[in-house]
Amino acid sequence: MKLLLILPVLFAVTACEKVSNTAKNIQSDWIGLDRKIEIYSCYTGKVLKTYKGSVRLNPDDKIGGATSFLVDGKKLHTNMCYVVTEIGIKEESSVESAP
Repeated sequence: MKLLLILPVLFAVTACEKVSNTAKNIQSDWIGLDRKIEIYSCYTGKVLKTYKGSVRLNPDDKIGGATSFLVDGKKLHTNMCYVVTEIGIKEESSVESAP
């Protein structure tokens, strides 16, 4: 009996998450999201350039293994290492302190 009560709640929670993810994907594809792109040297790990603004990923526009972005309507191609972060996400430290 408890399973019959838990099952609809579980379905509702997973369905809401799916709808939320779909809405975020549509917003990203059509409008762009406020994001930060950090371009790194793949050899040294040094940050070479940082872009902030309305960023859309452009996965269909690949040239020789490079990645393409639209940053505030301007096209950016890079074959460097990069990290894309949505602005507004709280970052948590992944380094654990010793006891």
